[in-house]
Amino acid sequence: MSGFDRRGLLKAVGAATAVVATSPMVRAQALTPIKVTQAVSSLAYIQSYVAQQNGYFKAEGLDVELVNAGGGGPDVQIVLAGRAEFTVNDGAQVFPALQQGQKLNCVLALLSRSIINVTMRKSAADKLGIAASTPVTERIRRLKGLRIGVTRPGALTWQMARYNFIAAGMDPDKDAEITGMGDAPSLAAALRQGNLDAIYISVPIGESLVSQGVAVTLIDNARGDDPSLPSFLMEGLWATPDYIKANRLTVTKVVSAYRKASGFLIQSSHEEIAKALKPAFSGLADDVLVAGVQRVKQAVSATGTVDAALLDNTQKVLEVNGVLKRKLVLAEIFDSSFLKA
Repeated sequence: MSGFDRRGLLKAVGAATAVVATSPMVRAQALTPIKVTQAVSSLAYIQSYVAQQNGYFKAEGLDVELVNAGGGGPDVQIVLAGRAEFTVNDGAQVFPALQQGQKLNCVLALLSRSIINVTMRKSAADKLGIAASTPVTERIRRLKGLRIGVTRPGALTWQMARYNFIAAGMDPDKDAEITGMGDAPSLAAALRQGNLDAIYISVPIGESLVSQGVAVTLIDNARGDDPSLPSFLMEGLWATPDYIKANRLTVTKVVSAYRKASGFLIQSSHEEIAKALKPAFSGLADDVLVAGVQRVKQAVSATGTVDAALLDNTQKVLEVNGVLKRKLVLAEIFDSSFLKA
């Protein structure tokens, strides 16, 4: 025992501890765990996937789990129940919850135009004489009497279809057959088989049908085709006011990661963006993914701000459908303080 070197042992233990503390595993454990909910896997959540794949979350010291809630509704409720910190969500989903007294604040606008586009069966468009040069208002009028597919009554696809009819001076309950078909694959199959004339669905479902030569894009809302709806709060980053107040540093980091993702989307080519997204959308053909990216990129918010016009345009879609009973004010929904950080 006389040969026992206590100081040498302590040095060895200290060195080993330092190695362990700086190992990748321990560094990963030191990241702040965050859950962000979303309704489903979709290009509507493009910033989430880019921030994940490009390492923007980890660069901010965050270990982010993207939680698919299996549809709109549960994604909001999970955050309200405190089982996730953030939701990426649209105004049409969140505003009714606010009206009912629930508390959520948007800290960053992500997509400031609707990406619910209108896709029409090519044979129907040809029969109606609809061409690229046909004014959008006239294209909407020519939906009269047709079979229109949406996901389900009450969903944003349903609200957008009804809004278009009402804005064009038509009655959506009398002037068309608007049918809830369930999920996106069911809508696509019904259009392909000729059971529907047009569908309202988010990118890139319609783009896939267009690439197959069976459909045409009737209205590209992501591009701002509809002059009556130049902007729409399609996606924002939301959290409860209590969480925001208690975790301002973490919120600042999450907002920073999402702003980096938006910057990447604005500055990069469609092909570069598609490459970053491919791990999350491996089931999509490359040309379809690029086409989807091309559409969604047009809707990315360059400022991250929710202004009065964006709020008003979003609310009017809900109001004409009887979803909102009172107007929300900007101070209720948007916390701009993190854009100044």
